[in-house]
Amino acid sequence: MNFQILDADYIREDKGPVIRLFGRNEDGESVCCFVPDFEPYFYVNITGDPESAGELLKERFPSAIKRVELVRKFEPVGYQVSKKTMLKIITFEPGNVPEIRDDISNIPAVKEIYETDILFRNRFLIDRELHGMGWVNVEESSEISHSGGQTRYCDKAFTASSLEEIEKLSNAPLKHLAFDIECLPLGGSLPVPESSPIIMISLSFSPAFEEFDTKVLVAKEVEGVSDNVECFENEVAMLERFFEIFQNYDPDIVEGYNEIDFDIPYIADRVNVLNDMGHRLKPVVGRDGRILSYRRIGNRTMVSIPGRVVVDALPLIRTQYSLKRYTLRNVAKELLEREKLDVAPAEMEEYWNDDGEKILHFIDYAQRDSELALELFMKLRLLDKHIAIAQVSGSLLQEVVDGGQTSMVENLLLREYGKRDRVISTKPSDDLVSFRNRSSEGLKGGEVLEPKKGLLENIVILDYKSLYPTIMMAHNLCYTTVVDQDRPDSETIKPPSGGEFVSTEVSKGIMPSILENLLDRRVETKKLMKNAVNESEYRVLDATQLALKILLNSFYGYSGYTRARLYSLALANAVTSFGRENILNTRSIVNGSINKVILRDSKVCFTEEVDAINDDDRIVALSVVYGDTDSVFVQCSSDDPISLEDAELVGNRIAGTVSASLPDPMELEFESIARRGLFIAKKRYAIWVFERSGDQWEDSIKVKGMETVRRDWCGLTSKTLNKVLELVLKEGDYEAAVLHVRDVVDGIRNIDVQKDEDIIDDLVMTRMFSKSASRYKNKQPHLTVVEKIEERTGNPPPVGERIPFVIVAGKDLFVNRAEDPDYVREHNIPIDVDYYVKKQLLPPVERILGVFGVDTANLDYDSKQKGLFDFSDKPKELPIKRIKREEKPVDDSQASNAQSSLFDF
Repeated sequence: MNFQILDADYIREDKGPVIRLFGRNEDGESVCCFVPDFEPYFYVNITGDPESAGELLKERFPSAIKRVELVRKFEPVGYQVSKKTMLKIITFEPGNVPEIRDDISNIPAVKEIYETDILFRNRFLIDRELHGMGWVNVEESSEISHSGGQTRYCDKAFTASSLEEIEKLSNAPLKHLAFDIECLPLGGSLPVPESSPIIMISLSFSPAFEEFDTKVLVAKEVEGVSDNVECFENEVAMLERFFEIFQNYDPDIVEGYNEIDFDIPYIADRVNVLNDMGHRLKPVVGRDGRILSYRRIGNRTMVSIPGRVVVDALPLIRTQYSLKRYTLRNVAKELLEREKLDVAPAEMEEYWNDDGEKILHFIDYAQRDSELALELFMKLRLLDKHIAIAQVSGSLLQEVVDGGQTSMVENLLLREYGKRDRVISTKPSDDLVSFRNRSSEGLKGGEVLEPKKGLLENIVILDYKSLYPTIMMAHNLCYTTVVDQDRPDSETIKPPSGGEFVSTEVSKGIMPSILENLLDRRVETKKLMKNAVNESEYRVLDATQLALKILLNSFYGYSGYTRARLYSLALANAVTSFGRENILNTRSIVNGSINKVILRDSKVCFTEEVDAINDDDRIVALSVVYGDTDSVFVQCSSDDPISLEDAELVGNRIAGTVSASLPDPMELEFESIARRGLFIAKKRYAIWVFERSGDQWEDSIKVKGMETVRRDWCGLTSKTLNKVLELVLKEGDYEAAVLHVRDVVDGIRNIDVQKDEDIIDDLVMTRMFSKSASRYKNKQPHLTVVEKIEERTGNPPPVGERIPFVIVAGKDLFVNRAEDPDYVREHNIPIDVDYYVKKQLLPPVERILGVFGVDTANLDYDSKQKGLFDFSDKPKELPIKRIKREEKPVDDSQASNAQSSLFDF
């Protein structure tokens, strides 16, 4: 049988622990596969006689240590000529490892202990070379199954006599279940499990369940409902049906919107309340019969359902999309172009107690919530990337969804360390992390060149392909190659930052080997994408190449992460120092060695390659005008027009020349052409860029370090800056940009709240309500709005929500004049126009237009006021090269019809 691994854990039996692998097979059946005879272990490095130490340890911990083996291993860090004899401690149970590790580490003869904090299930997957969401082929054992009746929620349960991973591109026919609950806020107060019942549960399925895509469970009898609505006598009967559907549908992926912080804890707590009242609800959700539960760890809520993956759309949306607000209503409108039905919390009791249209609307409202949650996952493909990362890194899907990139990098390192007979360190203690944090102040980042400021034209953008990963490969930079113990006979690699590393010829590093494999796989995957047989295969391959890219770019950051198992400030500094050296050398080559090129017959020639300049030759002067870590911006100046194709030829010739000077596999690539670029300072610029897409060019405006991509500015600031940049970069007309800003300022100064409702939306700002109001040290605008909403409705917004607000006119302190936008519209409250003009709009605009000598006096305009700031004439003429319409560098057919948003950069 072949099945895809969704989850893994273990159970305890008399003969020892038994691994359980959960998944779904090719036929769509859910599977629980038992694998016995895998033993927990860890390593001990000692200073004395290993054999005697092993016997002593076994005598001291007879109930925990099953046996001790002598093994030859390399230590985690440093180039080493020979292995060291260590003890492999095999225990009876996985729990024995944390029980005895501290006692063993305190024994004087023990130098170090290794790998004592690897979860037993992960240890199994690593040692057997299995991957989360990977496919395995299993031979079923003829022995009696280990299930013992615990896996009654799987279609198949069996013991494996053998299993091995196989290559398979597609995913199993996974089942997705999204659900959402509605609670009754009695008396308009916030619902709490102790007193507020769950009155409805909506469920959405993919594929359908009992021929329904959605079901709504209602805790009372309601007439006139649809076929997919089930009504019950009370809350208990409804919850019983919910758990029955959960078990019968047998989902692989359990989804929702804010379900981990709200829905799941609320259901679990409510069930406990009802059972304390004498009911006998059994909230079984796990494939092993486990009941619904959760844990609070600090501010995090942890939910684990054995055999299934629990995924909340809210945190995934937050990390993948930059939005002003993350309410389901706003997310659905922005990303799905769908409206969320709404019933205000204060009206829920009224709607629930109604027997007519209101209760039916309430049911539709509940149904829409689970539909939208499922739609977010399916239409936005929220899990594609995470599934691919699990398959590449080997981590379980739940770990990938819950955790950061650290665990994924460590999973890859653990696998390769094991193959190279190296042990790996345990996670650092808090004291060690504090020490590392203090020392990490010496970590220097990438090189950023001072830009040539102003509006520049015809800029070729070159990019180092996977800069830091290729530096590590090219120079064999690794924990395992740093010279801090043994010394090689040959010369060492000496980074500009200091330190020494052995060459590949002496010992190839583990990290360069992993990176080389990831890079090769990414190149191969991108080739396969071109020949994908259908859209589904293309999506899987695209997610895979993205996962490989993410992991490739994670290793440098891991080396300088103070909570990593393996940490090396010398390694991290070595990588960035080579990067800084490369970008400076590139500037030297372009500005010095090359300096200018000659365009002749669709070819790019260096000056030394031609005997004389012909009449038809076009001379192009080259100058590096900016550079940032892995990108170099080269301006092409010529008396003759430069087409996009010409610029591409020049860019490729420069990139090829620089690449030839670099060690393999480092490479500089032509990326794009900026027809115009506005450079203000380091890491602050905007460019009108053209990128090759097949035979066409696609154009967009990209922005770095400007207010267009900041969520703490109002929408009008972003819109105005977008338009300003479009006029400056595309039209080459800063004067038109000035006039546009004056019109916007005039509109703000003469706003009528009731007539100009749309502009109120543009003046809204949002801030995260990240903790209860009492925990904030200082008063903040969004807290003022939270307090006002609670005072008016009795219900404060939930923690974790982005709070919208506007600033109204008045003499009170600024922080006290923050107000709910809906309240402002309803009561026609005047806006503080001076604040929006002078604090929100003009400062970021002036930073852009100030390049052309434009200041606030040119921009602050009120058509109803005659005075100092009323400039009827256009601002004075400033030198700027314009492009006439007929001289536009590409026609409309060449450019993309749909412009990329400035927020996409």
